[in-house]
Amino acid sequence: MEGLISLFLIAGSILAIGKGSDWLTDSLIPIARKLGVSGSSVGLILVSAAVSLPEILVAIYASLSGYPTISLGVVLGSIICNIGLMTGLSALAKPLKVSLTTILRDGVFSIVVPILVFAVSTGGQITRLEGLAFFLLFIPYTINVLLYEKQRTTAQKSAHVEEVLIELDLIGFDFGKLKPGWFTFGLGLLFLLGGAQVFSGQLIHLAQQFRINELLIGLTLGALGPSIPNIVAAYKATKKGMGEIAVSETLGSNIFTMLVTLGISAMLAPIIISDEWLNFDLPALILMSFLLFIFILTKHTISKREGFILLSGYIAIVVIQIVRSFL
Repeated sequence: MEGLISLFLIAGSILAIGKGSDWLTDSLIPIARKLGVSGSSVGLILVSAAVSLPEILVAIYASLSGYPTISLGVVLGSIICNIGLMTGLSALAKPLKVSLTTILRDGVFSIVVPILVFAVSTGGQITRLEGLAFFLLFIPYTINVLLYEKQRTTAQKSAHVEEVLIELDLIGFDFGKLKPGWFTFGLGLLFLLGGAQVFSGQLIHLAQQFRINELLIGLTLGALGPSIPNIVAAYKATKKGMGEIAVSETLGSNIFTMLVTLGISAMLAPIIISDEWLNFDLPALILMSFLLFIFILTKHTISKREGFILLSGYIAIVVIQIVRSFL
């Protein structure tokens, strides 16, 4: 009975997170419109933050509750989940074309940052100071985005603004649409905060009650739950012929998660890195990031076959983690 209640609360919290994301991002659309062409680069950061916000909240709640291991699992898992499900599933629906700008602007960062995280982790922990350093590294990424923005023509900037608006509109669940405004923003934020708190609480409860490995909880359920609305949004965008949204959301969200979410989590509570993470989890993260980068670099397209490889890689990592937890 207790397990059924936990499943009900988890499902309800995922629904609250998805709907909260929907209302929150809908209320950001008027802001994005006011930013106009000159603010399309700001819009990219806005989308990255909006896509990553549920994971940030879940990771922060887990850290504040004294479970930094779950927090790290959510961070690593959400990145692998984005690559394997958001991009992999979308590519299975339709090949994803990727612009050179996206590759140079986001692709390079998406492979360098995981290697940097691994290098820092070899010291045995991610300290508060190192967490602050990760957080501050988001500034060079933002500067990089702004520099690439200057190279765009006015027509390219206008097209990018429209893409940003579409991305914001697709995030979250479709039902229960409300008129964008401050009320919608407040309601969305309330649902997001409440849903993330309940979801984090249930992750901790499952880890305690059923003695499930904390990292496994974070890597699987902790990462997948908050990502479901964004995975669905990316899939819908791909079906509509806007496949690059899936890739840009994945890259932008992964960079934001690794630098901002991981940075904040480490600043709240230093994260102890076990040999298990160094031997498998972090190398698996680097491998998935590397595969995605190679796929978009070679032909500027992620084919259905490559999407299947990414999806299979995600499934293999989850299965290996489950097996390892019982050994």
